[in-house]
Amino acid sequence: MSDWRNAPEMDPDVVNTLVSSVGKDAFAAMKVQFVEDLRSLYSAYEAAHASQDSEAARQTAHALKGAAVNIGLKQLGALAAALEAGDTSEVDHLGAVFAVSVDRLEAAA
Repeated sequence: MSDWRNAPEMDPDVVNTLVSSVGKDAFAAMKVQFVEDLRSLYSAYEAAHASQDSEAARQTAHALKGAAVNIGLKQLGALAAALEAGDTSEVDHLGAVFAVSVDRLEAAA
């Protein structure tokens, strides 16, 4: 079992750094794009996993991990890292973790 459950949902320092760097208005616009990108990656992972395309699933999990970590979504990033490494034993939690992560991001700053 991976340690994604122990990761905080969001790292407020990442969000605060982004807001400080670009300003609240720009961050608000960035959030919209990040949420769109995250949704697209989540859907792509789900499709690859459902079709048992392990290489596409791995690549998409890698991209999801990077996108999540870049915006401070630590728990989603940690779960995606486990999926990227081939640990699909926790894949059933991805939908719930994803939903909470997006909610947290949309509520940030």
